[in-house]
Amino acid sequence: MQLEKSIYKKIGLAPAILSGLLLGISFPSYPGIHLELLAWFGLVPLLLQLKELHSFREAFRQAYISMFLFVLASVWWISLSTVFGAVLTYFAQTFFMTVPVLVFFFLKERLGWKTALWALPFIWTAWEWLYLDMDISFGWLTLGNSQANLFWLVQYVDLFGTWAISFWLILFNVLLVMALEKWESDWKSAGFLKDAAKIGGAMLLLPLVYSAAIFLQADENSAERKVRVSIIQPNIDPFAKWETMTRHEILTRHLEMSDSVVAEQKPDMLVWPETTIPYFILLPNATRYREKLFSAVKKWSTPVLTGFSDAVFYADSTLRKPGAKYDRRKKQYYDTFNSAMLVRPDTNWPEVFHKIQLVPFAERVPYMEYVPFLSFATVELAGISSWGQGDEMKVFSFQTSAGDSVRVSCLICYESIYPGFTAEYAARGAEFLTVITNDGWFSKSYGPYQHAAFARLRSIETRRAMARCANTGISFFIDKYGRTYGEIPWWEALSTTEPLALSSEKSFYVRHIDLFPKLCSAMTILILTAAIGLPYWNRLGKK
Repeated sequence: MQLEKSIYKKIGLAPAILSGLLLGISFPSYPGIHLELLAWFGLVPLLLQLKELHSFREAFRQAYISMFLFVLASVWWISLSTVFGAVLTYFAQTFFMTVPVLVFFFLKERLGWKTALWALPFIWTAWEWLYLDMDISFGWLTLGNSQANLFWLVQYVDLFGTWAISFWLILFNVLLVMALEKWESDWKSAGFLKDAAKIGGAMLLLPLVYSAAIFLQADENSAERKVRVSIIQPNIDPFAKWETMTRHEILTRHLEMSDSVVAEQKPDMLVWPETTIPYFILLPNATRYREKLFSAVKKWSTPVLTGFSDAVFYADSTLRKPGAKYDRRKKQYYDTFNSAMLVRPDTNWPEVFHKIQLVPFAERVPYMEYVPFLSFATVELAGISSWGQGDEMKVFSFQTSAGDSVRVSCLICYESIYPGFTAEYAARGAEFLTVITNDGWFSKSYGPYQHAAFARLRSIETRRAMARCANTGISFFIDKYGRTYGEIPWWEALSTTEPLALSSEKSFYVRHIDLFPKLCSAMTILILTAAIGLPYWNRLGKK
């Protein structure tokens, strides 16, 4: 039965609100809560509402409200660390997330409803990828991340990355919209339930078959080379670390915990969290603390991978980067970096990596190199702001107690949300991954669990095992299939030691980084070209 008046015109913002909430709560939260399936149909109400609209202004209003609730429901916990930064994130992120919806609306008006629906998976995936590459992006809410804990279903990201999950989800929503429209024309039948079951079966078949094939061969890898890694979770209040604790207290806690771990577990490497050492330990004025750390590493005969704050002074002021600070005493410009270093017992100086992917505004003002006078606009958190941006990816190397040479990469916190960035480390020879982070800013919200879940995808994409070390949790190990083990409960000072499988294989995704979203971008360009050129072609046809 064709309805004379669409119900969607009568219910105002309800569909937009419903879509926003469904998408928002589909993202990972606390253990035991699995609402990922909501993303499979969460966009349907908004799409059906947009079908009835012909005003760009109204479409923008509906899309913005929906995406705002999506953002708020999934990352409300940012406000626990900084209210101003959270508000800035909510409104800016919402604006960027409306872009693919508005492009879809534009195509609907130009090329028709069905064409726009089929184009939407390409548009959405292309935009997510392009947006993540922008300095101003907050790519946390890439739609594919919502399925991070369904490792048994998403093994195919080793082919196409997390972008393939986003494409899959949007396509699922589009097919359900088409099934609903078919049911609307004959609402007395049970056709929608049958069609929905067929869609679900068809969409699940290929991912499940691929995952089954992957897991069937998982046990064949028992002879892999392995490295024994210990994670130290010190459980230090991040605000106290930066504001009240002394250098001696901080370093001593890590050394004491590591002493007992080395004696009992005899690991090949120790991992400490992000900014474990919140002062410039490599500068001359910290010699006493540096020697204490280096002496401990030599005594243990075990390398330590740790987060720390680094500073680089520019002898030549013309070489300074935008936003560099000025030391009046030394009369030199310098930059500070959120960094990681590998301290080895067989060397006198550590290898150092400066974080490259920085949180917009919280760690660095986007596009500061073009508008350096805006460098003051960072959001200060416990006195931390305006980090310098690293410019060199680093693959560390060390030897195990058995003399085996091992290569490892270190992702610092926010960097672990970048699929291509992580895959580049595997392409450069990293045999396993580490993530060091400090999620204690977000109290006991599900923010840390959400962040931890995303790490599963990085392991599957690259087929690399991972050690994830967090100051207050969540710390654990991940195998190359996304399965976690050796977890330390959050907000507890504990350590965990487990073997990690080493791998030098290169998944299809590592060999062809971001090929899939690039193809989606090319398809989007073709579709937009057709839509923009249509009026001109029509005019030419009438002549």
